[in-house]
Amino acid sequence: MSALSDYIKKELEQSLKEIQASLSGQKINASGRSSEGFRVRVSDTRAQLYYTRDGGGAPLSTLEQGRPAGAVPRNFTEIIEQWSRDKGLHFTNEKERRRFAGAVAYGKIKRFGYGRPAPAWYGSRTYNWTPVVDAAADALKKSLPWYVKTYLTNLIYK
Repeated sequence: MSALSDYIKKELEQSLKEIQASLSGQKINASGRSSEGFRVRVSDTRAQLYYTRDGGGAPLSTLEQGRPAGAVPRNFTEIIEQWSRDKGLHFTNEKERRRFAGAVAYGKIKRFGYGRPAPAWYGSRTYNWTPVVDAAADALKKSLPWYVKTYLTNLIYK
């Protein structure tokens, strides 16, 4: 890879870190698999910041808009219970934990979905990474002409 490719890769990786920090800060990334799905790939002819579901992360539409209301898995209460243990949530006893899991699974999630605040029902996003990507594109547009000029000058006058 050339020095120019390295520079572009550094800019895209910075954007990737901002997206991951934002997902974590907004508590959209509970398991960590979704933010790990964002990748940077740079070659001498192409640069990409992309998303893959190889690690089992949620689809981008789910990250953007939340999960719709609807059916839940048969063992969903047990899944929520285990999740509460993994997250270190403390309850007075296991009966309280089970009650919490049932309320979450069949109360909120079944009726309203997960991560879908009222505005999301009308098309707005739960999380929007467009500003981060636009900022990276703007930074590259501003700095690349100077970088290319300097790089070529160093090649010619070396």
